[in-house]
Amino acid sequence: MQVERFCSTLELPAKSYLILFTGNDLITDAAAEPLHHISSLLTFWQRENLLPDTQWRYIASRNGLPVYCARSFDWQHWPEEFPEQFTRYGFRALLPQLDQSDFELIASGSQLLTWEQDHNYCSRCGSKTRMHPSENAMCCDSCGYRQYPRINPCIIALITRGDEVLLARNASFKPGYFSCIAGFIEPGESVEQAVSREIFEEVGVAVKNIRYHSSQSWPFPHSLMLGFICDYNGGDIKVDGHEIVEARWGRLDEFPLKPGSFAISGQLMQAFEDSL
Repeated sequence: MQVERFCSTLELPAKSYLILFTGNDLITDAAAEPLHHISSLLTFWQRENLLPDTQWRYIASRNGLPVYCARSFDWQHWPEEFPEQFTRYGFRALLPQLDQSDFELIASGSQLLTWEQDHNYCSRCGSKTRMHPSENAMCCDSCGYRQYPRINPCIIALITRGDEVLLARNASFKPGYFSCIAGFIEPGESVEQAVSREIFEEVGVAVKNIRYHSSQSWPFPHSLMLGFICDYNGGDIKVDGHEIVEARWGRLDEFPLKPGSFAISGQLMQAFEDSL
């Protein structure tokens, strides 16, 4: 199926899905469904005379229909003005109820829109850039430089000791919520080196037998999470008190507040529990 990468509201395919971002939030329907079929939105727009003057970006297809997204503050007040039809959710708040395919669509849309918004000018010479006609690339005609979507590789690791795990609470987490150790890979590092370094920096212990499990795109804002399970190899827990404020050993059932299966951290925990 041939689709246009960018189009106006009036040019949208008659059969398509739309994702509406406002800032980092999503405008969903009243049942918290984040993908709107265009037919329902067209009826609403025409009834309320609210046809948006917006450029839409193609992401991928769902059930054979194209999916487009846009970010605008034009619809940020719709949930207040039309509560029977719309709701506003933070992307993170929606995660537990999204299936994998919807998560991937929304993650892709969020990252591409943010990248396009943040790369209107060349990072080498400062000239205005333009979108490449067929690639996800911002092109500078002044110096010839191309800027591609930014993806930050990160590690996330579950530390195990017998039937226990070491989980930590980030300063940004709510009280009682614990998760795995995570951090960015630094220039020149292998992923295994990053696992060992991040764990030692954040909780002060050494690890061994580092084994890869799986990966997950994490659009907050541009991360690719590489998940590992590793074994404790000595040292006492010591947190920095700034980024990590608490860490402790325990069986998984002793951590009532922790990520669910929607996040790779929860998937690492489930894989470890299944191996016992």
